[in-house]
Amino acid sequence: MPSDRGVFIIHCIPGRARLGVPALRRDPARAAEIAELARACPSVVDARENAWAASLTVEHEPDVPLEDVLSELAHIPELSGCGCGSLDELAPPPPRCAGPVEPPSPGRTARLVVKAVDRLNAASQVVPPPQVDLKLVIPGLLVGSGLLQVLLRRAPSAPHWITLVKYGFDAFVVLNHGRIQGFLASSGAPTGGEAV
Repeated sequence: MPSDRGVFIIHCIPGRARLGVPALRRDPARAAEIAELARACPSVVDARENAWAASLTVEHEPDVPLEDVLSELAHIPELSGCGCGSLDELAPPPPRCAGPVEPPSPGRTARLVVKAVDRLNAASQVVPPPQVDLKLVIPGLLVGSGLLQVLLRRAPSAPHWITLVKYGFDAFVVLNHGRIQGFLASSGAPTGGEAV
């Protein structure tokens, strides 16, 4: 837990960092003054203060390392007066995912969609009615949107109706693969792995 004095990095992504400055808590005038001074730094594009959250969000040039931006901010006397010590010594938090990432592919995308729908489906079982199955609702919405475009004979900025119907059908097959295989096995119909 950060102390009441000093500056710490709450969150950072390329081009933006949110700094915690506990000394600014409930002091809107001082926070606004520091944000204005931060905006005057060469690599800072914008700075927004939030006195109630005791934070300073700094947007900077994405090609400028965060360490350089913090070094510029360290030269603001009002920020140094917050008991910050040296902003130069702040280190960005380590990246959240250090493991290898699978390269983008249709198979990866399909697995991520199925995983997301499974999680969403599990979460939706908590909210009434539990009979709603998103593995059926999502493809149904896609097909329904496509058919609605045909019936209304409109060409909105949405994808073409045939694309929506195709994606709806494909989504149904991908999301309900296990159900389809189970149904085919129970009805005695040949599945993809059996010889006809």
